[in-house]
Amino acid sequence: MNSFSPAMLDDPAALSAADRSGLLRALAAAGAQVRRALSTAEEYGVSSLVGSMTPRAVLVAPDANAPYLSSLLAALGSQHAPIIDWRQPFLPRWAGPADALIVVSTDGRHPRLAELVEQADRRGLALAVAAPASSPVGAAAHRHPIADVGYLAAVPTRAVWWALATPALQALSALGLADIGSSFDALADALDETAEANRPDSPSFTGPAKGLAIDLAEAVPVIAGAGPGATVAARRVAGAIQLIGGSTAMAASLPDDVARVGSLLEFAAAENDFFADRVTEPVVLPRLVLIGDDEPYWPQGQDRPDEIASSDSLGAEAARRAGSALADLASSRGIGCSRIEVPQAPPLIRFAVASAVGDFAASYLALGRGIDPSAPRLGELTH
Repeated sequence: MNSFSPAMLDDPAALSAADRSGLLRALAAAGAQVRRALSTAEEYGVSSLVGSMTPRAVLVAPDANAPYLSSLLAALGSQHAPIIDWRQPFLPRWAGPADALIVVSTDGRHPRLAELVEQADRRGLALAVAAPASSPVGAAAHRHPIADVGYLAAVPTRAVWWALATPALQALSALGLADIGSSFDALADALDETAEANRPDSPSFTGPAKGLAIDLAEAVPVIAGAGPGATVAARRVAGAIQLIGGSTAMAASLPDDVARVGSLLEFAAAENDFFADRVTEPVVLPRLVLIGDDEPYWPQGQDRPDEIASSDSLGAEAARRAGSALADLASSRGIGCSRIEVPQAPPLIRFAVASAVGDFAASYLALGRGIDPSAPRLGELTH
């Protein structure tokens, strides 16, 4: 593992020079990507999906630049219909006019995605696509809503997530599977505020992402999300730390994974040999990272239905108790615990803030280690 230089994070000029592809600047444009998608909604044509029957099932086919997008859509909309991450080159035999397909692709050249769109067109599925209009995927979707993301060719691929996710979220809303249409402006504002708090010239002792990067530099991050939305954010953050930050990381879902994570923390502490030579045998312990609790949000002035309040409060309470137990265990075993704080806001906003902090933290982790956060990693393929 490359050695980490905390001083690097407080040197904006050095950060700018090391960030050769401008990833930090591109990540800060996430809010602008959301607003661009909103301003081009008419050209996208997603409104044509409004008023149609609720799909029996929704298949989601993203490219590698939109990891865990399917999981986010499922967390937001699966109460109304199954939302399935689909990685096969052919649609399932049962898919037909009662179903929907959402495809997102940065360059639109992936043959598997183009084939899925062509099949969906022939079978009569409701279809929404985000891809360059002139690409094979875009050409296959010419009779359906298509968000043209051709402008992403100039954007580092690790900063295109929200440009691809927003059209998919718009389609989910148009299909009547998630009531998020009023959240998009707040989503863009939250991403802007997170970028401002984590800008390169922010002090490392006040910037959440820089502080998290320093916390994780000499540890193995264990990112635990409390509840469905926070779990998806935990996976996004762990994935960013692995891909961008060049570090081992794992994600966990609370309360389900509390025993697994607790066992890991317990045995990691037990295996820490007090008599080891800390120079020749450096000890690398896990570090627990909790993504703020997933307390259910309900707009002020509106009454939450009793059955929803009951089920949500039970799940949220179990998740919070699991997070608290893990934090106490980590403290008692001398293992550090960090938190990614999220606002009291709808689930989509909480997810956005947590995942954006993770993207910035992973970038600062890479830069502090002298790693180009945008450089291709071993095994990455172009289409």
